[in-house]
Amino acid sequence: MKKRGQAVLVLTAGLVSGLALVAGAAGTTATHGRQVRHLQVPIAALAIDGSRIAYDASAKLVTKPHATNKVLVWNVRTGKTVKVSGPKTAVSDDVVGAGVFQLAIAGTRVAWLLNEGGNLESEDYLFASSLTTPKERKVASALRTGDSCGLGQASHCAGPWLGGLVGSGHLIAMDRWTTDGNGTATDAQLDVLSGTKLKQVAAGANTLQATAADGGRVAVLHSDGAVAVYSKSGQVLMTLPPASAKEVALNGKNLVVVSETRQLQVYDSRSGSLTKTLPTHGRGLHNLDIQGNIAIYTTGPSVRAVNLSSGKTRAVGTLGKHSEILFARIDSAGLAYAANGVRASFGKSTLVFLPLARIKAAVS
Repeated sequence: MKKRGQAVLVLTAGLVSGLALVAGAAGTTATHGRQVRHLQVPIAALAIDGSRIAYDASAKLVTKPHATNKVLVWNVRTGKTVKVSGPKTAVSDDVVGAGVFQLAIAGTRVAWLLNEGGNLESEDYLFASSLTTPKERKVASALRTGDSCGLGQASHCAGPWLGGLVGSGHLIAMDRWTTDGNGTATDAQLDVLSGTKLKQVAAGANTLQATAADGGRVAVLHSDGAVAVYSKSGQVLMTLPPASAKEVALNGKNLVVVSETRQLQVYDSRSGSLTKTLPTHGRGLHNLDIQGNIAIYTTGPSVRAVNLSSGKTRAVGTLGKHSEILFARIDSAGLAYAANGVRASFGKSTLVFLPLARIKAAVS
């Protein structure tokens, strides 16, 4: 169910200040209603686990002095927000690179990936923190070089990479791999975060790339459209042959794939058998995720929910026709989604939480 915290790199700017909550968002002890946060900064990554929503508040391109990037965790049950990032993340938006580009949360642990670079090099960093004792800790880094490498042109970069960061429950996992001067992966491995260290659990090209985690399992989407599910110890639990998979979500007995023809293909996550194919609505499907029997995805300015049993679907969230929803995640507490502002609201963002009961009712 838990997917990478970022599907699209957002290189806009902001200063994390002036958090404004609508009535009922602060100090709440339950998740019965819609909660909204209007931020004076863009959001660059989003993840959810239970009632905790982790997000990165970007400071890229901000002209105001002392603007800093922050990784924050909002508990929608208590209304409390905790900053888990530290000094390295704070200044990550002051240099060339993507900044924070992936984010994962699992219980009281948070991990994030950020990128910095120059004209001839690019470096990824993995940081982690506990919610109970917040402190930014560097876990790993990977430096690669090449002409225009710092501009994100992978074909010119030779060296190690970090990516595929996913989390759920008690598990945070990610990929490490190396490319040659042509951008071809020469080796790869799937790691799990153990304390403040990475532990390799599987190796080979088939471990690229992790896209979702649930129940101690990691779903990997291959470049040829094949899918594999690994246990947290590295055992291959299930595989789907090469096809047209574009996105993958995993939760309980369901593994859902967005196909090249924009259909939702529902598989049994244990046997790999196809159980159902459902249509989708809209264009540019992204942010596929599942909780129980409910799948969600984004299409332009809206989030749609799908009942995997009946096939009933409905738009459950929108932030206006000019606001493309860049992030959406669903978990046991509910749905979180966010969009960055445009036009007069450029440099700002809106973060919304909807309780799971409301999502279920919409497609029942």
